[in-house]
Amino acid sequence: MMRGMRLLRGLTAMLGVVVALSTAAMADPLNIRVGWSTMPGHMIPVLFGPDKPYLKHYGQSYTVEPVLFRGSSPQLTALAAGEIDLIASSPATMALAVLNAGIDVRLVADIIQDGMPGYHSETWLVKSDSGIKTAADLKGKRIATNAIGSASDTAMRAIMLKQGLKDRRDYITIQAAFPSMLALLDQGKVDAAPILMPGLIDALKDPKYRPVFEAKDALGPSDLVFLIGQSAFVTKNRAAMVDFIEDYIRAMRWFSAPANRTQALQIIGDFMKVPPAELGHLFTKLDYYRDPWEMPNVPALQSAIDVSKEAGILPGTIDVAKYSDLSLIAEARHRIEANP
Repeated sequence: MMRGMRLLRGLTAMLGVVVALSTAAMADPLNIRVGWSTMPGHMIPVLFGPDKPYLKHYGQSYTVEPVLFRGSSPQLTALAAGEIDLIASSPATMALAVLNAGIDVRLVADIIQDGMPGYHSETWLVKSDSGIKTAADLKGKRIATNAIGSASDTAMRAIMLKQGLKDRRDYITIQAAFPSMLALLDQGKVDAAPILMPGLIDALKDPKYRPVFEAKDALGPSDLVFLIGQSAFVTKNRAAMVDFIEDYIRAMRWFSAPANRTQALQIIGDFMKVPPAELGHLFTKLDYYRDPWEMPNVPALQSAIDVSKEAGILPGTIDVAKYSDLSLIAEARHRIEANP
């Protein structure tokens, strides 16, 4: 009898341990692996962490693991392999995810929009003494690109196609990281290169460089970069994803608020290892347009994909609305408006 009771108590204790471990496992926050490629454009690496007072849910329902890539297209390979959960996608990358990789993706939030009225558009520079005045003059030349299929790359190809020029037939593309673009141009290793902010500001002050075209010349106002993930991941983790997007909106609002500007630029400058004074363009009209609710511009995104298809950059087009789940932003917005 005593032996039976001891056995029962032992089993009960073991069951308690199993239940406790299961409960702890269920309570573990979702780790969201988020791709990014440029700073301060994408902002992902500095927004999240346990020390961020503006975040409501970090460490409770989710955590974020930023993963650096050269551009949006390499992130697609990682997404297809299940090595990342959300990617900073270009319009072309989103289309290729569906058309070529067969991934059922969902657009969940915005990052930056290019060429919106009064705001910055990605700019390609040439050397002033190169004799290159227009995109048509780049025939037979070398053009730098960060990654084939990236937002920057797609815009450049669309602009060149408008001139009847195709890669490998009429010009050569050379892949390089954004920070090295100006040096390649300086050294004569490329004839044109996209120069990102804040470096563009100083480059345009130097008489040895001149702009040759902007992304909006081909695509008009466009949704340049946004967050997408696999539908299964978004659906399975909907509650944590809404918490993530709520905090994402709150984080971007904190960084862009005038009252926090000095501290925000210091945080970004520390991450980028540049003086905050060089980041004065951020969250002004000199910057990309950033929607205050991180709402993607679906019509502009659709237009960019359609233009890319018509130009022969993409094998087809997709219905962006079909691959979007903006209800997460709607729920996050409702929470913020109810509890600013």
